[in-house]
Amino acid sequence: MAVGRLVETLLQSIVPHTHEWFPDQPHSGLEVRVLADRPKCLLLTVHLDGAEVPAALAKFRRDSVSRPGAGTRPRLRDEPATVEQLTVLEWSGLAAIERACGDTAGLGVVRPLLLMRDDAGIVMSFTDAPTLRNVVLDLSRLRRGRGSLDDAIAGCTLAGRWLRTFQERSEESDRPVRQGTREVVVDRLRAYGEFLDSRDWRRVATKGTQLVSERLPRELPLTVGHGDFAPRNMLLRDGRLTVLDPLPRWRVPTYDDLCRFLVGIRLIGEQVHTHGLAFGAGALDALEAAVVAAYLGPHADQAPLRAYELLILMDKWTAMLDNPRRDVPGRIARRSAALADHRVRAEAERLLDLASQG
Repeated sequence: MAVGRLVETLLQSIVPHTHEWFPDQPHSGLEVRVLADRPKCLLLTVHLDGAEVPAALAKFRRDSVSRPGAGTRPRLRDEPATVEQLTVLEWSGLAAIERACGDTAGLGVVRPLLLMRDDAGIVMSFTDAPTLRNVVLDLSRLRRGRGSLDDAIAGCTLAGRWLRTFQERSEESDRPVRQGTREVVVDRLRAYGEFLDSRDWRRVATKGTQLVSERLPRELPLTVGHGDFAPRNMLLRDGRLTVLDPLPRWRVPTYDDLCRFLVGIRLIGEQVHTHGLAFGAGALDALEAAVVAAYLGPHADQAPLRAYELLILMDKWTAMLDNPRRDVPGRIARRSAALADHRVRAEAERLLDLASQG
């Protein structure tokens, strides 16, 4: 549907509800603005009486056409889903977050307001705050360290608390299982080692399979996954963390979301493409320690976490190397990533050491 038509449809759909949704914000008019027009989604903001800060955000998903011959790497998850299915999943995820985290100090929620199933759209409350990813990036030498390490550590601590709270309060689910056994993890590690096709990575994969066999139980403890638990999907302001963009399609090992967060911090693009010059190891170590301690506690055995984290690191790294974009920026990104292979392999070796230490 064209942008203009979606704007009109959105206005017609929300006008009857705005006084109910925002009773403390009396208004006489609505305005819809385009926040972002992307290949995969259109983001529109809803403003009351022309206010600069939006009252609500509308997200409309779009079908994305994959490029032939792209994406040959092994995957953890490869089941297709329609935009309508993804929209309903996100809606249910926002509702689950509100139930689990809505009454917890320091944890904010995005209220799901309206499901527009036929248009693959969701209307939700708007949170005016920077992403945790940007808070972390402000620590970078590329930005002259203009950020606050204390703020970033506080955000990572809240991320660990959020995940623990969400998992403990989530309802039972019959969603499909992904990576539910030790054998599946071992199989995927071997597949990634073969795909990366170097003696060093095959050695990493071999050590990883040995550690997984020693450190992970045969049947992994499971929980409903957030689906994209990454710093870019977290908003931080005034000591309050709000997590966005849930896609709870599967039950996954309890460490899955935490490992995705940790790998997202360690393999943040600016660090990879500058071969480790963007951040000093001390800053990243402090952020990692904060989220792990908040989730596991200060004295928990980290070996199972690190063994599983190796799987997530290799999954993310192969995705960066197998970037499906065939335009000039895509080719440059793949080439830059390939040149940083030694840095990422060193990170894998670090995880092997941590897992072996317990």
